[in-house]
Amino acid sequence: MNYSYASRKPWAHIVTALCFIGAVVINFSPFLWGALTSLKPISEILKYPPTLLGSRISGEHYSVVMRSSFLLATRNSIFYSVVAVVVGLICANMAGYALARCRFFGKKAIFMIILSGIPLSLGSAAMVVPNYMFFSKLGLINHWFTLPLLYIAYNLPMAIWVMTGGIQGIPVSIEEAAEIDGAGRLYIIFRLIPRISLPSIACAALFIFIGAWNEFIVSSVLVSSTDLYPIQVSIYSYLGFFGREWGPLMAASTIGVIPILIVFSILGKMLISGLTAGSVKE
Repeated sequence: MNYSYASRKPWAHIVTALCFIGAVVINFSPFLWGALTSLKPISEILKYPPTLLGSRISGEHYSVVMRSSFLLATRNSIFYSVVAVVVGLICANMAGYALARCRFFGKKAIFMIILSGIPLSLGSAAMVVPNYMFFSKLGLINHWFTLPLLYIAYNLPMAIWVMTGGIQGIPVSIEEAAEIDGAGRLYIIFRLIPRISLPSIACAALFIFIGAWNEFIVSSVLVSSTDLYPIQVSIYSYLGFFGREWGPLMAASTIGVIPILIVFSILGKMLISGLTAGSVKE
């Protein structure tokens, strides 16, 4: 019995649409509320009953944020994230190619170890104490390269898994044809494979960037200099001892979300194809 999406009853389409709209509203409402709050005058932020819009659009909170160290923290996060993405993609491409194409002793064990490291990108807080002790012994705390190293290590397992699946989905005959035409192994790994597996690269880059940009716990512990703070730690500074500065907090949070939206809008179209690459073989 064939069952297609087009053959579903109208009420099923309505339920699906309502569920989708509900999910969008639930996920987008906090961001919308924060963005609108950041544009309210300070006298209306704590107004009761609360209103969605203020009596006028005010940029005073953004002015406060721009005069603080927030811009420096934003530049730091951009640098950390770009370094993590570039180095992470290079390492993930080489490791993914080795796991997808090469045969060597302990290959399955290494792949299982990599898979077991994927939760690090989501639960980095669990490794704060061991990482602090380890980095402290090596004298690697509070340097410009401290956070990029950690961001690469935390997000590399996920990137390797994505790249391995993408490379497995590429026919070996393409590489064999390139070798016949005189292409070397380095050309195939660093030029040919990346061009063919763009969805997987985009997917891995997206995961690394989001993991590096949104990380807070580790960066607040292993870096103590305000000149090295990333954007998430800078946002948290508006939750002061004497109370929350709601206006600047909402303004900084809104600015902090914008790069994620931009990157996701560019690479998000390749996310599904990058995750499913290699899942179906002919």
